[in-house]
Parts: sequence; structure tokens; C-alpha cells
Amino acid sequence: MRHASGGESDWWGAGLLARHPSGAVWAEGDHAVTYGLLRTQTSRLRDLFTAHGIRSGTTVALQGTPSFSQLRSALALWALGAQVMLIGQEIRGIELARLLDSRRPQFHVAFSGSGHGRRTFHDECEILVRRMRRGLPAATAHCLVHFTSGSTGFAKAVGRTGSSLLAELDSFRRVPGMPGAGARVLVLGPVTHSFSLVGGLLHNMHVGAVTVFAPRSARPAVLRTALRSGADTILGTTAHFTELALGDRPVRVPGLRRAVSGGERLPDRVYAGFADRYGVRIGQAYGTTESGVVAADPTGWYGPGSVGPVVPGRQVRLIGEELQVRLDHTPYLSEEPPPARFVADGAPDSPGWLCTRDRAAFDPAGGAVRILGRIDPAADRGDRVHGLDHLLLADRTAGRALTRSARPRLWA
Repeated sequence: MRHASGGESDWWGAGLLARHPSGAVWAEGDHAVTYGLLRTQTSRLRDLFTAHGIRSGTTVALQGTPSFSQLRSALALWALGAQVMLIGQEIRGIELARLLDSRRPQFHVAFSGSGHGRRTFHDECEILVRRMRRGLPAATAHCLVHFTSGSTGFAKAVGRTGSSLLAELDSFRRVPGMPGAGARVLVLGPVTHSFSLVGGLLHNMHVGAVTVFAPRSARPAVLRTALRSGADTILGTTAHFTELALGDRPVRVPGLRRAVSGGERLPDRVYAGFADRYGVRIGQAYGTTESGVVAADPTGWYGPGSVGPVVPGRQVRLIGEELQVRLDHTPYLSEEPPPARFVADGAPDSPGWLCTRDRAAFDPAGGAVRILGRIDPAADRGDRVHGLDHLLLADRTAGRALTRSARPRLWA
């Protein structure tokens, strides 16, 4: 969060918003948005939210149509020091009511897109601000709250601090093959999911790449957007790349140089079909909502059986075959029922290990991570959510630990 006495420049993401020239393009939908326009519109939204009574420590749930309005609102709320809860557009009815009742945000900000059809991204949306009854201010310093579904069907709140997001951005920046300055990145997944938000939008802001959004997620619209925008990178999920690789009527995308999938394991036929059709290998990124990115191979060099080396700054270990990730503190905002997914070293607020319930192995030749499957697939049926976001069901396990930190030789 922002310091209580501070202004616009002292929140965790101020540098992402301020460092680029006013004329540089931030993102493209139907129209291009420059950083100058982004800063102006974000400042106006900050004033709007302030007039509603939102300030540092206020809890705000964001939900609705994916749009520039949604993204600017998130930036404006973070600049105010609010704790932002990102809720997927698909969560409705009883599930939404239960989620709001469990977290009790003070405000609910919704986005209503104009037009009809299967449009999945809008440049502009109507913004609806509603004060919630019995809302509670933030009890922690987390600036972002994501939700991941469990085997019981109840959404779990996962908190990220500004420092953890900046550390993840630094990890992404140091991964060879990730988009850099001047890249044009077509992001296909919703930014309510951590891979699209951090590995897509925020990473692009961090390095000076342009984020491109397609108006619809269907293959024809994606290809038209890629051609029109001159996209050199596509960031999506296994489902997106399956449709692009195996769909009818192949279309060449001359400028495409990079494709990165964050989701379920990439099938060999999708990897091969995409490379044959577009001349680009699909790389993969692996991580969790709780930890952010863990391993990545943006170039696809290691093939579909590997998710690449552990990213710089990340520490992992194997207990038996289970992959566990080192975290500074529990990512969960509520006390966990047993069995614990996060196993602290000592006191509950101390560092510890996040149990992924993913079986993994390290490639002895280069150190890349291979995900072998779930420890108990039957228990995890329905637990995964879109993109990079995995539910982590875990228990305490005993065994010999193999601990690795990312080392430069893994990227050689």
C-alpha cells in the first residue's frame, strides 16, 4: 500500500506508470492508448474514487467487462493505497455473493460493456461504484487479492504485496526470451488471472513493451488482431494455442517471433502444429496464484515436456516428488483448515514452503523443471482455474529435500 502521508509517487507501481514518455503507446484495443493519456485518465479516476470515500486501506472488489476502464481503475485504486480484489467476470450469483460476504469489501466497482455479441474486451466501459454494507478495511498490507477455487468449491483469497509483485517483475525481466522494450504482446487471457496481469500487462509496462488486446477470443479475431497490430508475441493458455494450432484455414502471422503458454501442460501435437503453422515454438511458464511465476521457458527451447528453468530469485525444493516453493509468508488471508498448504518454518507469520501437489523432476542436464502430474489427480478434479493459476492442495510430507535456487548456469 501507499504511505499514508504520501502522494501519487510513493505507491509500489508508480514507476511503471511514470517512467515512459507521454507519447509512448501503453496498450492497444480498438484504439491505441498512450502513457500520457493513461496518466491523465488514471488521475481522473483517482479523483472519482476519492470523492466516493476510497482512500488508503480501503478494500475494493473489481469485477466486470475486461476493458481499459478496468485496468485504469486498478491503477488508480493502487495509487490511492486501496486493497484491490480482482474477481473474474465469470463469477456470478451465489458464488459471487458468498465471496463478497467472506471478504466483505467496502466497495464493489463493476464495469458494464456496451454492445452485443461475444466481445471479450472493450476499450471503454461504464463504471459503477457501489458502497457495500458491513464492509471492512484492509487488515493486511496486501495490495492485490486474487481468488482461487478449491476442491470444496469455496473460493480462497490469496494476497500479494507490492514488494512481491515487483520481485516477480524483476524475475520476469531476467528470464531470457521474455518480451523486452518495443515488443508488441497480444495478451489473450483475462487480467484477473495472475499470468496475464503480472507476466503480461505489468511486465510489459516494466520493460517498455506494448500490450495488445483482441476484441474477441475466437481464433479469427485473434489472428486479425495479430496481423493488424503487428504483434510479435502471443501470451495465452493451452486452450488458446490449441485453437490457433489445430484450427481450420491456416493463416501466417509474419511478425510473430514468440509464443508463451501459461496453463495446463502443452500437448506435443499442439507444440508441433503451432511450430509448423507459424514457425514459432511455444514456450511455457509455470507458477501459482500464491507464488507467481516459478519456472519459465519463453522460447520453447526445452520442448513441451518442460516448463523451463527456475526463474531468477525463486527457490524451490522437492520433497519426494512434490514441488514446493519458498515464500516469505503465508499467501492466504484466512486461516487454513488442515491439511496446510503453506508450511511455515516456525511461527505462522514466518517464511515457509508452499506445497503445490504437483509431481516434478529436474532435468539432470540443464536443470529445467518437468511437471510429471498431480500427486492425487482424483482429489484435484475441477481445482484448476484458467491460465497460470493453480489451486494448491497440500499436506505435510516427509522425505529428503532437494533444494534449488535459480542459478545463471540454468540459463546457459
